[in-house]
Amino acid sequence: MRTFSELTKDQLTEAHDSADKLISEKYRSYLPGRLLSLLLGRYRDDLAEALRMPLPELPHRAGPVRAVKLDDLTTGELNDVSGAVQALVTRYADTMDDPALPELLRDFRDALVIEKAERAGIAAEMRAKAS
Repeated sequence: MRTFSELTKDQLTEAHDSADKLISEKYRSYLPGRLLSLLLGRYRDDLAEALRMPLPELPHRAGPVRAVKLDDLTTGELNDVSGAVQALVTRYADTMDDPALPELLRDFRDALVIEKAERAGIAAEMRAKAS
């Protein structure tokens, strides 16, 4: 397992920004279950501390977070979420101190890959019909 001290400032920033994006108001409702967002929040805060950034204020939510299906994401949003998950899984999983976090992220990545493949299949069908 690598420690944060082994990462460059750019690497720490990329990992922080990826985790922060996934738990943002915009994307948190797409995360499966509550544990992933909790662990990502803790990981993001640990990275912020390593970067000597001020910790974010406690969130003030308008109401409960409701689960939303991945197919509600636009293609751009799906690519955005996929990129953040991919960065965390492939480059920073070995810096996560909770063994459940990389596993949950890999499962989420797999769901994102399936969603992208389904969309590609639908697009191919539509192109074939249009020809």
